[in-house]
Amino acid sequence: MTQISLKVVNFASEMRRIENEIVALGNLEITGLIKFGTENLKVVTPVDTGEARSGWQSKLDLSLRGKFLSGTIFNEVEHIDVLNRGHSQQAPSYFIEQTLSRIGLITPV
Repeated sequence: MTQISLKVVNFASEMRRIENEIVALGNLEITGLIKFGTENLKVVTPVDTGEARSGWQSKLDLSLRGKFLSGTIFNEVEHIDVLNRGHSQQAPSYFIEQTLSRIGLITPV
């Protein structure tokens, strides 16, 4: 039976490098998904005056751990909830949830 042994030089610094790379890749993915989700919601939002469509914004924050980003997509236009409940014939009821589910940002219950 043959035995193989390996010695990792600077193991702690290599692990930090790997962790930093994972964090960077994760944050890039999170940033892309939030941007993609925001743009998709702008496209599917019904338009009368354009206020609701232009109301979509996103925000990225560091998580509690301080490395990974978390993202929020929001619309502070007063009547966005009414539109989402089907007030406009331009979009189905719950178009927000349908859009975010379709692109994989939320999962249906």
